Formats: sequence, structure tokens, C-alpha cells
Amino acid sequence: MLLTHGILSVAFVALLGCCFAQPCPKECVCRSTLVKCPAAVDFPQSFPANTEKIVLDELTVVELPPKAFAKLPNLTSIHFSRCNFGQISTCAFPERHSKLKTVAFDLTVIGEIKEGAFRNLGVTSVAFSSSRITTVKGYAFWNIDTDFKLTFVKTTVHEIQPFAFYNVNSKQNMKVSGGNFKHIMNSAFSDTVFKSVVLQNVTFENLECNALTGLEKVQTIQISHSEFLCNCDIEWMKGATKSSFLTSIIESGTCKAPLTGAVMKDVLQNNEIKNCPEDNKAHDGCQALPQEIPEFLCPGRIEMNPSGSQSPGSHKTPPGGGCDNTRFCSWTMVGVIAIFTLNFR
Repeated sequence: MLLTHGILSVAFVALLGCCFAQPCPKECVCRSTLVKCPAAVDFPQSFPANTEKIVLDELTVVELPPKAFAKLPNLTSIHFSRCNFGQISTCAFPERHSKLKTVAFDLTVIGEIKEGAFRNLGVTSVAFSSSRITTVKGYAFWNIDTDFKLTFVKTTVHEIQPFAFYNVNSKQNMKVSGGNFKHIMNSAFSDTVFKSVVLQNVTFENLECNALTGLEKVQTIQISHSEFLCNCDIEWMKGATKSSFLTSIIESGTCKAPLTGAVMKDVLQNNEIKNCPEDNKAHDGCQALPQEIPEFLCPGRIEMNPSGSQSPGSHKTPPGGGCDNTRFCSWTMVGVIAIFTLNFR
């Protein structure tokens, strides 16, 4: 009987190890509810289910995968430092998470922020600091109706596509300080409202008409020291006097080039930009772009290594930890219960 009890104990412990063990990710350090991953080669396949804070440092991967932080009910913050992502995938961040408050990118390079990457967020703060983003795709920030604060500090964004920010309704502020928005396309901030917008020392290289339409509905605006490439791309602003938001940008602006140091307002009023096509000159004729709201299906999670191929063991462990084979765990549980029952009849 003692031998049988011993076998049962070993089997039960093995079962717990299979189905409920949530080890610290490879190349990471776990202390209590904090997970730190310094210079990891691959994105972690799972995190312990009790994780509250995640810090990823010097991580270079092709993809921040879909559902990267799923099944982490206690998660409060995610911090990326000196990372390099080819793309942030659709559904990368959990939707309507009740405890996740901050997502921060510091000194991080991002190729693309894909459609639906930040969708239905419960997060209260997304911040980019000293980072570089090549493309923010349409509907990257979508259906956000929380006290959501968006911050870009000393960050360069090369292209913000139409509807990149769509149906964002926030009681907090959007702040851009010391950054460079190279190309903001028509309807980029469509149907988007922040309580306040702060633009300080921001360089706009190409700001298309209707690019900031949604932001015109803000309650308070603070704009200072904006810079522009004073070429034909700004000609449409001559007719923008009906918009107090754009007027504030123009009145605070100077030319970065080719009329370096010239006051933006004077350049427009004095017609100092010559030989521009007619379609660059009419703000009133600029229409918002038509749209087709995509249907999103969150893809399954696939870990990618830096070479672009699928990482070994992808899909073995679901995000948040757990058993490698759910069916095996289930049948093991049945077996242990059966043995336990037979030996105590």
C-alpha cells in the first residue's frame, strides 16, 4: 500500500508539473511577479501566469507576435528598451485588459505597426521615447474608448497612413515633443478625439490636408515651435484659416528648409513658394478619403527568430504558460484519478 501511495504521489506531482508549471522564459530572469529579458535571441514563448511587469531589453526579432501577452490577467506594464522589431503584429496587445496600464517603448526601432496592433485597448498609456517608427499602418490604433494617453518624445515616425488612428476617443492627452513626423497622410487621425493635444518642437516634413481632422475637436491645444519643409507640400495651408487647430500650427511654425528660419505664416501670406501645381493650393477642395473598415481575425502566435524563419518549438506553449500537450494532460489526469480510485476501493 505504501508503494502504491508513493507511485500515486509521483504521478500526481508529474501531472502538476505538466499542466500547471509556468517556468521562467529562457534567457529571462523572473523575480516574484517581474520578468526581465536582457538581450534575448527569440521572443519568449510564454510568461508565468502571475506576471505583473515585463521588461524586454535589446530584443531584436522580425515580429512582436500576435497575442504576445495573452493569458496574463495580472499584467500591469510592458517596457521595451533598445529593441528592434520588424513589425508589431495585429492583435499583439491584449484587448480590454482590466489591469494593463502602460506600454512603453524606449530607444526602440519598429518597422511597421500593423493594422489592429493596438485595438480595443484598456491601456491608459502608450509612450514612445527616443525611438524610430517607419510606418504606422491604417487602423493600427483602433476602437479605443478609455482614458488613453499617447506620447511621442524625441521620436521619428516616417509615415502615418490614412486611418492609422481611427475611432479613438480619449479623455486624456496626446503629446508630441521634440519629434519628427515625416509624412502624415490624409485622414490619418480620422474620427479621433483627445481631450488635449500638445505639440512642442515638432518637425513636419509633409502634412497632408485633412491629416489632423479628428484632432481639431480637442478641448485644449498647446502648440509651439513647429517646423516644416517649406515646399509645395504646404501650399494647401493657405486656405486653412477656418481651422483654429491648423492656424495655431502655422502661426507657431518656421521653415526648416529650403527657406530656413523663415516664419511659416509669412511664407504663405507672401506667396514665397513658387511654381506649385494647382492641386496643391486648395484646402477647401480637399476631401477625406473613403474607407473600408477591415475585418480583423487575430492570427495564431508564431515566434520568429532574427533570420526570419519560424523559431524551433513555435506553437508548443501557449502564451502565459501551461502544458505542451493539453490532450496528454487531460488523459493523465483521468489516469491518475482512475488509479487513485481503484486503490482505495
